[in-house]
Amino acid sequence: MASDDPMRKTSLYVGDLHPEITEKDLAETFGQVGPLVSVHVCRDKFSRRSLGYAYVNFWFSFHGTFAYSALTSTARACLNHAKLRGKSMRIMWCQKDLLARQNSNANLFVKNLDKSITGARLEEIFSKYGTILSCKVAEENGISKGFGFVQFNSEVSAMAALSALHNTLLEGKTLEKAEPNFRSLYVNNLDESITEDLLKDKFSEHGNVSSAFVMKDKNGKSKGFGFVNFDSHEAAKKAMEALNGKLIGTKNLYVSRWRKKAERMGHFRHKCSDQCKGSKTSNLHVKNLDACVDDRTLQELFSGYGKVTSAKVIRNGDGVSKGFGFVHFSCPYEAQKALNSLNGAEVAGRTLRVALDRHRERRTNALQKPYTMLPELLSPYLAQHSCFFPNLNTTIPIEEPIPWHPTLDESSFTPFVSYNPYQAQNFGGAYPWPLATSDGRAVPSNSFNEIINGYVQNLQAF
Repeated sequence: MASDDPMRKTSLYVGDLHPEITEKDLAETFGQVGPLVSVHVCRDKFSRRSLGYAYVNFWFSFHGTFAYSALTSTARACLNHAKLRGKSMRIMWCQKDLLARQNSNANLFVKNLDKSITGARLEEIFSKYGTILSCKVAEENGISKGFGFVQFNSEVSAMAALSALHNTLLEGKTLEKAEPNFRSLYVNNLDESITEDLLKDKFSEHGNVSSAFVMKDKNGKSKGFGFVNFDSHEAAKKAMEALNGKLIGTKNLYVSRWRKKAERMGHFRHKCSDQCKGSKTSNLHVKNLDACVDDRTLQELFSGYGKVTSAKVIRNGDGVSKGFGFVHFSCPYEAQKALNSLNGAEVAGRTLRVALDRHRERRTNALQKPYTMLPELLSPYLAQHSCFFPNLNTTIPIEEPIPWHPTLDESSFTPFVSYNPYQAQNFGGAYPWPLATSDGRAVPSNSFNEIINGYVQNLQAF
């Protein structure tokens, strides 16, 4: 193996370091495990003071795995949670994906911990429920503050640990999973007539509002969303529970706690990927629409549940609504969320009927791969005539180009075999389809064309 192969390097993140720890200290500690490529303590670019974390790079992934679990060559003491200059180190694999690092859905905040619970003990307890990326107990001057954090590699593992350990006794104290403490709310699906003063007045019914904003474009027109900041977490939580989904003006509000962009994107990506496993369509079929509902109204109605890429009310030749339409979202998760919320909702005096538009999904798939479906549709005809159908996925390699009608030794062939052009080999890729040679007779050209044309017409009418 080439010793300078960069792909052989394994990098570890070492956090919660004492501010006086240097590269030399880390090199001496981790160097007992295996050969090091580099050790870097991250520092402030102006003051050059340590930021409390570092990166350690080993040769070969084996050394990185070994370093994660051993202090010396005897492998008896763990580096993770081991003390260096009086502080416990927190070691985890480097994660370059910012969204994965800040995925709050896989993080647990555990409070009411006994002072004797260390980071190593906390990780031992929670590791039964999944792979732990990071675990720590908050300390001050080496003394536990009574709470800690556990980060799993998936939300499923985090939920399993929460269900099993919430309100259980540990060292005489009841473990609790603390709720996020927030005071800022994100408000979406605002009516164009909603001003900042009106927004503030409405939310002030549930507590003291310090500020309220409605986001506007360069022309001063509302973008349909805004933010409300409260003085206390209790007031913000109360307002969120009371106003989420409530009709204000002509629209139902969507209210949630404000999240950082990385947290929002991580949550969205996780939910979207989960929904994509079960449903691959982002299209909704909406029925029982009132005649007054147009394309814009339909889009505004569904935009509170995600990004609507298109909304269309179907009309007859005179421009009169047929009472149904289609809405296309950017992600299956958004479509499913809108379906769950609006199916059965009353709009303009009518009860909506919302369903996934799977016809469009099947139609799109069929039109994208028309020829791959032909053998299945034509198989009865082909079996009856014992004839050949071209394999569209295979190209027959030949060494040299041969003329279209080569000179053949007729003694090696069965008499009365047809050699139509579409049955010939694809000599050097010169012809549009990669065909093969057949022993059977050809399909009569007129019958074959009729079948193909009929199939295409059926697809277009689907």
